[in-house]
Amino acid sequence: MRKIVVAGLVASLALGLTSPATAAIIGGDQLALPGVQINLLAGADPAPTILARTWILADATTGQVLAAKKAHKARPPASTLKTLTSLTLLPKLALNGTFTATRKAANADGAKVGLEVGQVYTIEDLFYGLMLPSGNDAAIALAQANGGVKNTIDQMNAVAAQIQANDTHAMSPNGLDKPGQTSSAYDLALISRAALQRADFGTIVGAKRYRFPTKQSVGGGKHLIYNLNQLLTGDYRGVVGVKTGFTTQAGRTFVGAAKRKGHTLIFVGMGIKDSSEGAAKKALDWGFANLRKVKPIGTLVEPLTPLPTAVPTSSQASNLEQVAIPVEPTPLVTPTATSDPVAQQAIKQAALKVPATQAQAPSFWLAVIVVLIIGVALFAWNANRNRRRRRYRY
Repeated sequence: MRKIVVAGLVASLALGLTSPATAAIIGGDQLALPGVQINLLAGADPAPTILARTWILADATTGQVLAAKKAHKARPPASTLKTLTSLTLLPKLALNGTFTATRKAANADGAKVGLEVGQVYTIEDLFYGLMLPSGNDAAIALAQANGGVKNTIDQMNAVAAQIQANDTHAMSPNGLDKPGQTSSAYDLALISRAALQRADFGTIVGAKRYRFPTKQSVGGGKHLIYNLNQLLTGDYRGVVGVKTGFTTQAGRTFVGAAKRKGHTLIFVGMGIKDSSEGAAKKALDWGFANLRKVKPIGTLVEPLTPLPTAVPTSSQASNLEQVAIPVEPTPLVTPTATSDPVAQQAIKQAALKVPATQAQAPSFWLAVIVVLIIGVALFAWNANRNRRRRRYRY
């Protein structure tokens, strides 16, 4: 009898040691294995060579993970964490609401959209400032509009837990390096998949440029800000977003997504040694070509509970630029502060795509109107003087 009890205890202990480990591998056991993981079927092309510390390629439509390397390895996420910021705050903040920029927000470190203290912005402005030029100042402003930075970080971590992004621990709303702040390629794919199910998020990350308010423009005008995502600005076929990232500790991080033939593929790379755009193109091209020629190595799990889908009092994105792109350069924007050479190059290329007509509004037309008014006044005064001269002469 004693032997049976001991055997039972040993079996229970063994189950206790093994079951949690298996359960902890969210999405499937193969995702925890070292090296590149891929299950090629007959006729499949060889796996793409992706120069990154960790990466994942997944079908957001079916939830299947097609290939990965150290998908659950926790690493600094850099600005790709802003996808979680957006996923958390879009259901909470009305896009047509307003926020007056604070000194704390305007003085944020790193890349900025250029908030000016005391200037009033719509929440929509701030989301575009967050996701296009990766404005850390916009991240702080949105967090303050949501009741404070700490409150927002707590909510971000709650959302991460809700969607089972268990490798993710947010310590900031902007992704700047912080001790203990991590995510993983798998988690960023989960976050981006959930976010792309929101139309408002898709519209924002799919925009190449946006007219952003500035005090410096005559008449309280706006200037163009640009999306740093070169996969998007380079017109990759089917691209839908989503986010770039770079810090000293994280290196280059990137989330890119494209949709073709009813399938949306998501690529996430962390610690990318190649260009972010180049790595994403290789992975996505391979994925679309071999979608039915591989056996999935895992799945993108569903949220534990449904995420909110409501859009609080949505606006009409009136500042979104929807214009053709000419060849002639007309630089209008001060480059966003960033140390990433790839991001700097993206800004330069975007500046070459500004419509020439933008250089004429609004200060150009204001000057034209002033000149016309002065000209008409001078003409009337001169005509009146000539009439008086003729009267006195005769």
